[in-house]
Formats: sequence, structure tokens, C-alpha cells
Amino acid sequence: MATIRFHSLAESAYLWTAIHVADEKGVDYEVVPLTPGSHEHLALHPFGKMPAFQHGAVVLYETLAIAHYIDRAFAGRPLQPVDALGQAEVLRWISIINSYVFPTMNRFMKERLVRPAFGFAPDEAFLAEARAGLLLQMRLIDEAVAEGGFLVGSEMTLADSFLLPQLLFFTRTPEGSALLARSPAASEWLSRMQARPSYAKSPMSGVFEMFQRLNVEDTLLWAVD
Repeated sequence: MATIRFHSLAESAYLWTAIHVADEKGVDYEVVPLTPGSHEHLALHPFGKMPAFQHGAVVLYETLAIAHYIDRAFAGRPLQPVDALGQAEVLRWISIINSYVFPTMNRFMKERLVRPAFGFAPDEAFLAEARAGLLLQMRLIDEAVAEGGFLVGSEMTLADSFLLPQLLFFTRTPEGSALLARSPAASEWLSRMQARPSYAKSPMSGVFEMFQRLNVEDTLLWAVD
């Protein structure tokens, strides 16, 4: 039996973040599928989100809490700085990703790629309105990783695990690809993250390969500069 369990659908981006943390710490795990909205699901996560987490008698939900627990409960290189400012920077970036990056990048990717792939029209108004937020987010990410190589300093932290699935799939869109091309530090960061064993082991790498095969209209919806 695996040391820890994640209860989730396999394609959850936040599951991928939690798995990435576990792989960076060298903790073995298994993913237990859930039926969304089921009694079992809501018993583990009353808000109906994913993943939920189990380690013996410990049951947690919310990915920040899960990631923090895995980092502190198991041996291996710490994924959070020990100093107060470093910890604050990690929490600040996770808050930015959860509050701004995920709602924009994740939805943009789905509207731009997933809905057309299934024959549905995208929300054109959202795609247009997302431009300003995406330009700001990419600028801030590029500036942050240019300083030390990762979002907070010269070592990978929990913040990088939260950003990876969001930026990775956003760059599959024409606009995301164009923004990455003009963000050299962010581009190098993404390449380094994909080169880590934790990415190769993750189910997100296989899903990303599938996304590479999608037929995407490469005409930009808006200028990236």
C-alpha cells in the first residue's frame, strides 16, 4: 500500500501540483478515482474540489495545505525556505497563482483549446478580456524567475509546483506560446521544470503530450506586446 493517497480525478491540475510535490520529496502515492459530487467526494472535500489527501488517519483538502503537509511530514529537501521573508514570498506566489493565474490561464486554455476540440464555441469575450491579466502575469513570472532561477530564490519551492501545470498548458495556446517566446527567463524556467524527474513521472506530462496533438488555429487573437 502506498504511503499516501490522493482522491481525485486524474486530470485535475491541482492533483498534478500535489503529485509534483510528492515526487520532489520522494514519497510514494496512489491516486484513488472519485465520482465528482458523490457522497464519498463530499465527505473528503465538502466544497467538491480536488484533490483530497490521506496519510494514515490524516485527511486533508485544499492543495496548499496538502503540499505544506507533504513537505513538512516527510524527509527530503525542504520545499520552503526557513526564513520568514522566504516563506512569505512562497505563500505570496501561491496566492497569486490560486487567485489570478489559475482562473485566467486555466480557463483561457480550456476556452481556446478544449472547447473547440469538442465542437463548442469558445467565450470570445473572455478570451479578449483576458489579455491584460495574462500580460501582467507573464511579466511578473518572468521577472521573478529571472532573479534566481525559480519563483523564490535559486531552489525550487512549493510555489513552482503550483505554477507548473498552469503555465505549461497555457503555453500550448498560440497566445501563451507567443508570450513565452518573449519571456526568456520564464521559458528557461519551464524547460528546467520539464527536465526534472518529477515532471517525467507525473501524469501531467502524458496529458501534455496529448495536447500537443490537438489541431490549433495558430492565428493570434490579440497582440502580445
